[in-house]
Amino acid sequence: MAYRIDTVLRGVNPTLRICDATSGSVRLAWEYPRQEPNVSDEERDLLTLRREEAIHELFRRLFLLTTEQYLKGEAGDADSRRDH
Repeated sequence: MAYRIDTVLRGVNPTLRICDATSGSVRLAWEYPRQEPNVSDEERDLLTLRREEAIHELFRRLFLLTTEQYLKGEAGDADSRRDH
């Protein structure tokens, strides 16, 4: 399965969207948590924790998407096309 990967910066917040190239269906949508101005130290610490969790969640979802490809037998398709 081929994917189209769209990345955008919304201000300083990166976003990522991975779509099935054939059907156009969104397989993964992710946005880095926004940084709020004028927050207390405690709120800033919580936002830092949320950002770290967001990065971990992104890699978990990418791993699951890749695992799904392998289980469906689609992971090797791109490599075999390059050899021809």
